[in-house]
Amino acid sequence: MKLGLMPGTPPAEMRDLGFDAIQLFYGSNRQDDAADPSDDAVRDALHPGPLALAAMTVHIALVNARGLVQADADRAVRLVKRTAAFKGLCGDTPRPILIWHPSGYPETAGTDDAAVFNGLCEALRQMCAAGEKVGVDVAVELTRGGSLGSAEGFLRLKDRVASPALRVCLDAANIAPDRTPLVRCVRLLADDIVIAHGKDSHFKPDGTVAGYGPAG
Repeated sequence: MKLGLMPGTPPAEMRDLGFDAIQLFYGSNRQDDAADPSDDAVRDALHPGPLALAAMTVHIALVNARGLVQADADRAVRLVKRTAAFKGLCGDTPRPILIWHPSGYPETAGTDDAAVFNGLCEALRQMCAAGEKVGVDVAVELTRGGSLGSAEGFLRLKDRVASPALRVCLDAANIAPDRTPLVRCVRLLADDIVIAHGKDSHFKPDGTVAGYGPAG
């Protein structure tokens, strides 16, 4: 197991603090690739260290109130394929990881909830088919208020997508305690979790995050 940080701390300091990896990000909520870091920028972020690349991450909706947004899915598939090029940067991680962070659930008048779920299944089916071909794991980050927010929801989607490339990024601050209880979530998803996030956070009585400590 490697401990990693988000960008911000110089790589040399991260190693001195006992961290071995860093998670990096593609441009968020876009259908073009203009805001993505270059391959050289990804490699430069690992030095001096060297650090391992824990995962690449994309925030993108994939669906709207009417279902699949194919342009979002097309971009996500491109990013799966691009992430495969970083295999040599991932240390002892068996396969490069692309984390998909869902956007907020499309709560608008006339939202077709069945179409939203079917759209997620289709988008992730496309992403995972690409992942199987190029050797990349697609890790869903479960998020409250997002289009996928519980262990049970993931397992339902997993049955439909039916791909070994579909995995989980577990972030306790994003789902506990107002979704699947954390210990149960870990039990349910133990075989699917490939990366986990830790946060210095505390919660309100209703289960939402009240704030973050110095570590973020």
